Amino acid sequence: MNHGSLLLASIAVLVSGCAVKHHRPTPLHRAPGVTSQAPMAWETLVTAADRVRLASLNEVWTKARAAVPGRLRAKLAQEGPLVDPAAALDLPSLPPGTYSCRLVRLGGRVGFATFKPDFCTVDGTARNLSLTKQSGSVLPGGWLFPDTDRRQIFLGTFRPAHVKTAPAYSVNAAQDLAGIVERVAAFRWRLVLTRAGGGAAVDLYELVPVTPHVPGS
Repeated sequence: MNHGSLLLASIAVLVSGCAVKHHRPTPLHRAPGVTSQAPMAWETLVTAADRVRLASLNEVWTKARAAVPGRLRAKLAQEGPLVDPAAALDLPSLPPGTYSCRLVRLGGRVGFATFKPDFCTVDGTARNLSLTKQSGSVLPGGWLFPDTDRRQIFLGTFRPAHVKTAPAYSVNAAQDLAGIVERVAAFRWRLVLTRAGGGAAVDLYELVPVTPHVPGS
């Protein structure tokens, strides 16, 4: 089954009322005595290790993209602005809703690889916005923070699908995740993580809104 068929099948499952159960990410770890309800700046929460990874992400990503083997270059080009570090557009904030989230890996042993889409959910309030992967074998989840006119910052953790809970961000460094969210086209965003699996250099998720089912339509 090709990518388009897989995506259509996934959407059909969702709109038929069989969507995966929604999970909220674990609250961010905060220092004792911090009780304010106001959203905190990501700079006050990020670990020293993730601060370094975020600062070097563009360089790592650019090198991984340049090192993609020639035999995979045509497939890389088909992804267009999704895999271009310089393609970020204004208005990066992700609207709440359900998204098809497709993993793209760059660098390392894989060189370049894409995977079938899973589901992610963006949810929250006027104060906090979360992003959680709902299906698949590894489930990152965390909180989104304003940063510049062209990106949001993601701070969270990941858990294997067979594990029910994950620690709060900054509690267990082995499960911490940081990344950036950028808009690359109309109704097309990306989450670029500073840590990758499978021996890759960069894990990137394409985020495309799933059209909601309107009763009676």
